[in-house]
Amino acid sequence: MDPLIFFVCLLVFIGGCFIQSTLGFGMGVVAGPFILLLEPRLMPSAIVVIGMFMSAIVWYQYRHALSLRFLIFAFLGRLPGTLIAAYVLMVITADQLEIMLGVTVLAAVILSLAKLRLAPTSVNLFIGGLISGVTGTATGIGGPPVALLMQNEEPDTIRANLAAFFCLTNIISLIALHYSGRFTMADFTSIVWLLPAPIIASIIAYRVRHKIKKQMMQYGVLVLCSLSAVVSLSQGLHVFS
Repeated sequence: MDPLIFFVCLLVFIGGCFIQSTLGFGMGVVAGPFILLLEPRLMPSAIVVIGMFMSAIVWYQYRHALSLRFLIFAFLGRLPGTLIAAYVLMVITADQLEIMLGVTVLAAVILSLAKLRLAPTSVNLFIGGLISGVTGTATGIGGPPVALLMQNEEPDTIRANLAAFFCLTNIISLIALHYSGRFTMADFTSIVWLLPAPIIASIIAYRVRHKIKKQMMQYGVLVLCSLSAVVSLSQGLHVFS
């Protein structure tokens, strides 16, 4: 990997991991389109690996707020969703992946702006987990479907349960990515050098978490996500070529 591209990717992941550590999700939404633009071969495996390590750190930090009620049904839904995504990745092109990523991010933004209030029932959590399995494995963005169901819970509860969910399910996604040819040892070797990102981001986020206004952070994420989605769609549709 070119040193300049590596440095930019590292900064992108630090920013994305900081947002995820603060809000409970958002790393893939923010970093995905940029990584796809900078180093396409690392998508979506880099998002999944970095997300897994980031989630493990946050899970440990907020372990006191963990609730199995949220995890079980979402986890059961994620399993079939991952299998669907593994098949999709074997049949789509790079341009189609960029379009899928852009559409996924825009859909997440629209749903956030709509301020949907969906109760975290067992059925809704299963459906959310299913959608998360498809989008999370195919594009690295699996947070919004489950996060929308938990948005009215306490901040620490959201962080802890989303982190545990992503840590466990990203392992399954990596297995699916490997067997679909999207995650190799060469990819892992490149991604390892980016692992300082979640460590740096989690330390900073944990220290300043009480000073950040949640609403301001959410609006900032939505603006950045919208811009990154437009970039992905323009690349996939070759708008400027």
